[in-house]
Amino acid sequence: MPEISEPPPQTRTTLFKLRARQCRFIVSDKQPNAIFCGGETQAGSSWCPWHRRLVYTRPLGAGSGTERRPA
Repeated sequence: MPEISEPPPQTRTTLFKLRARQCRFIVSDKQPNAIFCGGETQAGSSWCPWHRRLVYTRPLGAGSGTERRPA
């Protein structure tokens, strides 16, 4: 598995400045403006690879060899 680096703090942004393909992980939720990671995401993901490892869990049985098989 390739090593994944945490995005630099310079990518952090507010909700209203977030653009497509920017990480939606909230790094600070102090009011009134939450701060988002803003790192680059892969197509189809809301999080950069660094934060995806923290928030994504594999579905039960996925890749564990315990998948159900037809009788």
